[in-house]
Amino acid sequence: MRLYLLTLFFVLFGGAQSAFSQTLAVKSNALYDLTGSLNVGGELYINEKYTAQVSLTYNPWCWGDNKKMKQLSIQPEYRYWLNEAFYGAFVGAEAHCAMYNFGGTTPIRTIKNHRYQGMLAGVGVSVGYQWMLSTFWNVEASMSLGYAYMSYDKYGPAKGDYKIGSSHANYFGPTQLGVTLVYFIK
Repeated sequence: MRLYLLTLFFVLFGGAQSAFSQTLAVKSNALYDLTGSLNVGGELYINEKYTAQVSLTYNPWCWGDNKKMKQLSIQPEYRYWLNEAFYGAFVGAEAHCAMYNFGGTTPIRTIKNHRYQGMLAGVGVSVGYQWMLSTFWNVEASMSLGYAYMSYDKYGPAKGDYKIGSSHANYFGPTQLGVTLVYFIK
């Protein structure tokens, strides 16, 4: 999985050495920060109407009694801007891939007394808007809707419990929600 993530990053940003005269933005989603998920993204100017971005999110936390919401995800996205790149409204196509391990003894009904560990992959469409705050700072609001295929193993809630079984699920709905702080490297 690490090799896949590194390969995808270099495919998207491998030519950035020759593009430093263009605009590069570094981003962080404040909504993910509120959940304790560490996240960073980069967005590269392609031309007046198009940008490409990739976001990485990592949540390593456990809360005792094997309660956890661990995940590592990557979301590349290609955007079309209605006005100009990095200003105003945009629509995009995104993909997402993640490894996750969540559950334990929790009050959440669908995962109560179980732990789920697996992978997901999918695609979606995004919409959003970016406002200029200053020469180097923007703020962005965005949302993605899409599909995810999840394959997982189900375990008991305690650490070291045996695997109960394996399954998969299909998900349609929101795949990303963001209020993102954007910093430009010119």
